[in-house]
Amino acid sequence: MSEINALAQKLMTLISDDVEFEAGARVVSRGGVPDPITAILDEIDNTVLERNLEFSADANTVNLIAGGRRLRGVLAVSPESHAHIVGKTLSREEPELVQATSALLSEMFGGADRLTVRSLASEPFGEESGERGISARRLAELWEQDADETPKSPMERFLKYNASALKSVMHVNKGEIISTVGDFSALQGMWNNQVMEFRKTNKNMLTGKEGPQLICLEGALDDGSAAALVIADNEIALMAYEPDKLSAMQSSWRGIFG
Repeated sequence: MSEINALAQKLMTLISDDVEFEAGARVVSRGGVPDPITAILDEIDNTVLERNLEFSADANTVNLIAGGRRLRGVLAVSPESHAHIVGKTLSREEPELVQATSALLSEMFGGADRLTVRSLASEPFGEESGERGISARRLAELWEQDADETPKSPMERFLKYNASALKSVMHVNKGEIISTVGDFSALQGMWNNQVMEFRKTNKNMLTGKEGPQLICLEGALDDGSAAALVIADNEIALMAYEPDKLSAMQSSWRGIFG
């Protein structure tokens, strides 16, 4: 990707209807989608003019100096830690520094529920002028990250984020089962009997015409387990879930589907 194309992609991202801001910072990862480290590398890859990229999640903040689609290094860390890598320019000749930077970002943001970024004016950095750092693409290889991760649909993001709460899942797109999780035989029976009948009487709802829906069905399965029907556009997910995870599941629903 040329620098002109990278800049154009950055501008398209900023004007997209899907962009979310929080207290002036742009949300680049929610519910682990995309992977927070991949999101950081994407921001570096989209940064042509040198900037101070301030990434934050919960109480953790890391400022990175990036430019020319390369990461020069770590400018600051809060809470203060990893002083041995702060202010040091990344170089292929110093693999330990490169991996230490990866470890820092994974420690601070690897499990982040929500990651934000602010693009600030650059600051003096490095021991020598002209030190360029390492490209985002090369870092993706060194850190074993998928720089070309295909964006997931809101439904896929919801299912991934709530994976630990789900006992079994049937994910249907345009009438075809595209994925399953766990023992979904009970869900299959419910789909064939109750859901198909529900579809006939609530056709608009199940075609997504009324917007995304999360319908909780307590005790719906034969063994008394709770189930939920999730509808968004052409996708439907039928799932059995842990009742004590319902509140977190509903919260993630509101966050992802708005």
